[in-house]
Amino acid sequence: MDKSITIPPLWCPLELRVREGVDVFGARSLAWMERHGMDETSLSRAVATDTGFLACSWAPDGTEEGVQALSDWLMWALLYDDHYCDGGPHASQPGTFNTIAARMTARALYPATTATGDLAFDAFAASLGDLIRRIHTFADPALAYLCALAHYQWATGTMSGVSDRSTNSVRTMEDHLLIRPADGASILAGHMIEVADGTALPAHERTRPEVHALTQAAGILLTVPTDLPSYAREQHQQSLESNIVHILAVQHSLSAQDATYQACALLETVMEFFTTMRDQVRKNASMELLRYTDQLANMVRGTYEWQRFLPRYSTVIDLPRTTEAKPATRPETALHGIASTQTRSYATKPAPIAWWWELLDA
Repeated sequence: MDKSITIPPLWCPLELRVREGVDVFGARSLAWMERHGMDETSLSRAVATDTGFLACSWAPDGTEEGVQALSDWLMWALLYDDHYCDGGPHASQPGTFNTIAARMTARALYPATTATGDLAFDAFAASLGDLIRRIHTFADPALAYLCALAHYQWATGTMSGVSDRSTNSVRTMEDHLLIRPADGASILAGHMIEVADGTALPAHERTRPEVHALTQAAGILLTVPTDLPSYAREQHQQSLESNIVHILAVQHSLSAQDATYQACALLETVMEFFTTMRDQVRKNASMELLRYTDQLANMVRGTYEWQRFLPRYSTVIDLPRTTEAKPATRPETALHGIASTQTRSYATKPAPIAWWWELLDA
């Protein structure tokens, strides 16, 4: 895939920890998808997702059963995104996509719903139903229910992306900070890490403003950074409407490269808040809250590392049948580096997140 932009090293001072068994978890997830009738195109895409690594870096202390559920969900989510959100006949048609998204997310609450006869939909629905049933057998009941409900937040984000594509419109950067975490299932991802670790943050902790701000910052750091290495892929797909680089370029009349630098400055500003607020929240925190702040940090650091060597972002997976496709292998050269010190800062605090800084201790 052509390298459209140069990504400077991204500042991430968080520790990377990776559980053993990366390849094993990934292979099991692929076999699980195949057992539930996933089509050959999706299975070929699955090889490029590297969800075993992502699950093992998100939950380095997770249980065997929990990390497997996390790896399975990650592969499911990425393939669902490829099949329905980024390509195919529904990716620019809100009228049909929204119905599919609503029906699919309902399976998270009611996994026993009967098949529809649509082979692709039923494969995704059956695997999702199986996953939700498994989670209910070993996770905290309230957390299992939150996992099911969080699919609706994700659906809202995906619907926004399809809507943008249908009208060829580009959202503002400020709106992107609200929509992109939802489109990337950030709340659901956090719950799934709790499932993997066998923990559940009490509601009175989860709803604190400081914890809410920290969670929101982690959601941005989970999703927006992936816009950078996926820029070439989305350019190839002609689906840049919801990419931070394209959004900043349009909003401020910048070249793609200058917009990349602006995006990096924004990410470093969010990272600065995240690390500062994390330290603040950890003072006199309960064991449950300490574990939760670690889970958010693992999610962010694992994602930064995962995206650096991801075949999904470095290889054109879907090529015409007449074209000899290159195998989806991890690139030998990282798509970007990891910086140990902060070098950039965004000029202003964007309106949707400006309230965060009011919560910091003086």
